[in-house]
Amino acid sequence: MAAPKPLSFDREFAAAAAAMAEAGASIPQLPAGDVEGRRKFFEQFFSSRSSMIPSAPNVTKKEHQIKADDGSTLLLTEFRPNSAASTASPAAFYIHGGGMYLGSVSGFASSIALKAEALCLPIFAIGYRLAPEHPHPTPVNDCYAGLTWLHSHAEEVGVDTTRIMIYGESAGGGLAAGVALMARDRKLDPPLAFQMLIYPMLDDRNQKPIPTIEPHAMWKCDDNITGWGALLGKAAGSDEVVEGHEYAAPSRAKSLKGLPPTYIDVGGLDIFVAEDCSYATRLVEEGVQVEFHLYPGLPHGFEMTGAKTSIVKGVMANRQRVYDEFRRGV
Repeated sequence: MAAPKPLSFDREFAAAAAAMAEAGASIPQLPAGDVEGRRKFFEQFFSSRSSMIPSAPNVTKKEHQIKADDGSTLLLTEFRPNSAASTASPAAFYIHGGGMYLGSVSGFASSIALKAEALCLPIFAIGYRLAPEHPHPTPVNDCYAGLTWLHSHAEEVGVDTTRIMIYGESAGGGLAAGVALMARDRKLDPPLAFQMLIYPMLDDRNQKPIPTIEPHAMWKCDDNITGWGALLGKAAGSDEVVEGHEYAAPSRAKSLKGLPPTYIDVGGLDIFVAEDCSYATRLVEEGVQVEFHLYPGLPHGFEMTGAKTSIVKGVMANRQRVYDEFRRGV
């Protein structure tokens, strides 16, 4: 019997990502906890990739100033495609990724605009404050403040509050899941209609590298330790649970009952694969409708380097189907 093949990149994806992998090999390894070093590298990387993202000329951007719980001013940016209805439209409330310490709405604006175009719905993207300068609970509270603003100003911005999707990627996916838990616990009315969690960062206890995945990982264990440490400090990965810990790390929630229908996808070479599989399983066990996809041979953030590959086109087709079903109210 032939020996099982070790985990590896999808062949077509590997070819597409070869240049990035070569560039990444020359980067000095940063120690866990080095936030500034990672900010410098990842912001340069995101900037280089954003220049390759097509424009979305039929999407209009508008900024709304809102107040955080502590009185600080936040920006909630509306991305509205020309095709969207002007009144009582379904909408997406979007939370960007970045490991809890990276990224901004302006930095991801091109990709958010493309999502709005694909959804044919307005997206409201919250500019939450980042750790470690603003540790837990500030990021998730900022996000929840954005959602409640959208609820209370729904008529003004032409949104149907019964049809709001919460949408997040990576750390933004974790924050989206945390906001969904918060909305359930605080009895947001109407409740969220859907949550779309793209390779979400859910569990601060993910502190040890998985030997079969780590060599292929785009977001590595030390990056993850850095993110959770920035957000939760010494409580990250420990038995010391801080107040509202489950809103920062949703895998810690004792119950997932009563959450909205959920879509999750993750690559098989993503260090979040185990926590995402577990979260999807728990949702099903607690009676939540779930669509879950695990894509073999793909790492974290695969769209940024493999958008033209067959497997990533398949991922995007699945997401588009979900967008269309949500918009139609299926």
